[in-house]
Amino acid sequence: MKNIFSLVVVIIFFVMLSSVVNKVKANSCQDPLGSCLQCDERCKAKHGPTGQASCDNRNQLCTCYYTCGPPSPTPPHQKQCYGGTGLCSSACNQNCAQKYLGGSGFCESIGNTRLCKCQYPC
Repeated sequence: MKNIFSLVVVIIFFVMLSSVVNKVKANSCQDPLGSCLQCDERCKAKHGPTGQASCDNRNQLCTCYYTCGPPSPTPPHQKQCYGGTGLCSSACNQNCAQKYLGGSGFCESIGNTRLCKCQYPC
């Protein structure tokens, strides 16, 4: 009985060790996304629901942190296209979603004008 208990403890130890090794191999990457406007929405749209957005309030720059690593066996990434819906408003993201299939929107300043820019799969 003592030998079986020892074997179970050793097996549990190796299972725990292997799960820690997998977590260590998962790399954390970052992607600068520009303006802080709708930072979290753009981060999640680009890198999935696990993307964590951070806005540097001093410089007003958005950075997206996400888990990266070896490419997964998913279909090739679709090319992203850009369009617009005119002047920026609080409904920019909603307007892009209505205008472009799979689209998401964010506001971008060009000179003194704020425009609604849309990103969607081509």
